[in-house]
Amino acid sequence: MNVIDLLRKEQEKPQVPVLHSGDTVRVHVKVVEGTRERIQVFEGVVIAVRGKQGTSTRFTVRRISHGVGVERTFLLHSPRLDKIEVIRHGDVRRAKLFYLRDKIGKSARIRELRTPRGGATVQVAESAVDVPEDEDVLMESDAAPEENLEEGSSEEVMAGVTAEPTEDE
Repeated sequence: MNVIDLLRKEQEKPQVPVLHSGDTVRVHVKVVEGTRERIQVFEGVVIAVRGKQGTSTRFTVRRISHGVGVERTFLLHSPRLDKIEVIRHGDVRRAKLFYLRDKIGKSARIRELRTPRGGATVQVAESAVDVPEDEDVLMESDAAPEENLEEGSSEEVMAGVTAEPTEDE
């Protein structure tokens, strides 16, 4: 390995979100003013991603500020980037969304992607977890709470079920 490859490996961040065109992101940028440093947040739509691998990957974010279109291009692995939050995934058919520069207001909106992409930023909801269909597996609704859960377990507290009989029973 040469020196350039070592520097690239050192600068590469281990955790970066998967970005696509049309995603709405919130980028936290470190801004140095004299001797002070602060975090500035820039929120907008990703209109282009260039270079899919390596430390030279960059993305362009566009937003409308006081009626004026503002675009900023960021290096994905830059030490100046504190955090990148993907707020929502957009449903677009193009890799570069430069046509948004000519659009104003409602015509510049992007539909939200309903089915999540298979990226690192997508989290699976608990209700979407598959349960095996074995006969030995009992569902909570099939058995009484006293049989299924121990007294004081976290499942009882979350479900609001008590193992002790009340006076009404």
